[in-house]
Amino acid sequence: MWYCCYFLINHFLEFIDFRTRAKNGGSIPVSLQKIPLAAETFDTEKLKKISAYEDAKYLKWCVSSVFMFVLDLALVFFGFYPFVFNFVCGITGFPATITNSFCAFVIFMIISGLPSSILGLPFSLYGEFVIEKKFGFSNMTLKLWITDQIKGLIVGLILMSLLTFIAAMVFVKFADSWWFILAAVLIAFTFIMQVVYPKFIAPLFNKFSPLEDGETKDKIMAILEKVGFKNGGLFVMDASKRSGHSNAYFSGFGKTKRIVLYDTLLKSLTPDELAAVLGHELGHFKLHHITKRLLIMIPMEFIIIFLLYKMAHFVNLYNAFGFTSITAQNVASVQFIGIFLASMLWDSVSEIVTPVSNIFSRKHEYQADAFGAEVCGSAEPLITGLIKLNSENLSELIPPKLYVFWNYSHPTLVERIEKLKE
Repeated sequence: MWYCCYFLINHFLEFIDFRTRAKNGGSIPVSLQKIPLAAETFDTEKLKKISAYEDAKYLKWCVSSVFMFVLDLALVFFGFYPFVFNFVCGITGFPATITNSFCAFVIFMIISGLPSSILGLPFSLYGEFVIEKKFGFSNMTLKLWITDQIKGLIVGLILMSLLTFIAAMVFVKFADSWWFILAAVLIAFTFIMQVVYPKFIAPLFNKFSPLEDGETKDKIMAILEKVGFKNGGLFVMDASKRSGHSNAYFSGFGKTKRIVLYDTLLKSLTPDELAAVLGHELGHFKLHHITKRLLIMIPMEFIIIFLLYKMAHFVNLYNAFGFTSITAQNVASVQFIGIFLASMLWDSVSEIVTPVSNIFSRKHEYQADAFGAEVCGSAEPLITGLIKLNSENLSELIPPKLYVFWNYSHPTLVERIEKLKE
């Protein structure tokens, strides 16, 4: 039921976004008409291109989501997961030892994930090599795409195997309290990855070069000094090798913090605009948004894992997915299956929580915008920078309010500019 609700809610929201775009996509909001750069940037051709790009993504999403929905129901209806479980138990001897449990966990998750991965492959290729190329974003070659997939698969298997081994050991050794230990491990893993990812994983996919001396670096360093932000370096990522989309991000924490700019961003914005965008990102740190999110995330992690632990003991959960041999007497020995099944349900249940999270996220974005404007001495560079980024990424100008409320972690361009002008 929850999964069906999740499916229907998303299709309803995407449809009203599509209808609103068909009605208003060809017009520029009044508040933007008063800004010369916006009026010049969002001409008729640009507005048509934005609508066409969003419509193409919407059509692909509609088809893929329906296929995925049918596949998920078919896998449950035809008993795919119990079949995989029995097969895995037969070849691993589960649940005799930690090693057997580990092998059973890994093999079960790999086989269970294959159908959706295979079905999603053509849609991924279509999105990258048809839609993104048609609208001038994708610079990806088939060779590079395949290489990325192989690298991602290897890294994913290594990390999944590591976490799965720890989970198997915890399940066997601490059958009644594993939820607390596992939650603590996942939180520690998240912090460790903040250091490991930028130094060891990201360079497998992209080249990171120190930002060259010049006006842009001087502007950014002046902002960093002004707010007292110490970092582990300013880097430029060769994002244009794959895509024309622009972005920037911070990674790491403490002395490992680094600022990464897409090379496409350097080509799009002036030094003042770049400094303003970085000022916005610095606002998240100086206003302790990251810390506040962690203070919410950490207890939520424990609560969610505890709920999954409880759900993993519900015999009805297993029966609903076709595991008729699971009873109250043997449910403790197959909790990893319960975690897998409960996680599938949680994905749909968490959709209801998303709008609440987005409310706080949009509030933080407004605050970071204000900080960026203040530290730069003017809101103008950030306003023009946001206009250029919105235009180059072909982002919608007038999405429906309900869609924004439910799906947007950032305010719309119009909302951000109006707040900045205040």
